[in-house]
Amino acid sequence: MSINVEAVFSLYPSVVTVKGNDEELVAYDASHDPILVNIPDILVEEQRLEAEAIAQAEAKATAEAETEAKLEALGLTKADLAALLGQ
Repeated sequence: MSINVEAVFSLYPSVVTVKGNDEELVAYDASHDPILVNIPDILVEEQRLEAEAIAQAEAKATAEAETEAKLEALGLTKADLAALLGQ
């Protein structure tokens, strides 16, 4: 398993650099001072960030499908929309 550094940055806002691996992870602040991090907390944050990304992708897909349905109800197609937007 590999630590997602985005989870480290999310949990520890003062961290600017992460080095090492899962067993010897070291995070540093802007002054290059080491920051103590908790691996189990990081793993939980990874799961939260992944769930959030999935939810955002699903919301986007739902919004796109709803928009497409509304356009079809108006008699427009994706090609019509692309023409309107100059694409």
